[in-house]
Amino acid sequence: MLGHGYVIALKQAKSGVFGPKGEKIGTLGKIFMDVGTGDADFVTVHLGLFGAEECFVSLDGAQIAHGRLHVAFGKEKIRHAPHLDPAGTLSDEDKRLLDLYYARGAPGAGVAGSE
Repeated sequence: MLGHGYVIALKQAKSGVFGPKGEKIGTLGKIFMDVGTGDADFVTVHLGLFGAEECFVSLDGAQIAHGRLHVAFGKEKIRHAPHLDPAGTLSDEDKRLLDLYYARGAPGAGVAGSE
C-alpha cells in the first residue's frame, strides 16, 4: 500500500506503469483507496495497444521513482488478475480476491525480480 501522501504523486504520474524489471506495463488508470486508512491499495492499468484492457494491480511493494509508478508484478500476472468492474467501487470481497491472487504464484509470477 502507498500512504495517503503518495496519492498526489500517483495522480501526477498519470502516465506509465512499470514492472519489476523496469519494463513498461501500461498506462495508469484509476486509483482505489482503503476507506479506513486513506492509503492507495490498488490501481487499474490500461494494457494493450490501445489500452482497451483495464486490469487491477496491487500496490503492495509498489514505489514511485522519478515520477513513475513501479509495481511488483509483471504484465502477465496483472493481465490474469480477477476481472472486476473498474468503473465501480471495490467491495471487501473484491479486495480479498485481489489480495489472494497477488499473494500467490500464478501465470507471470509476481514478486519483484521474478517473472
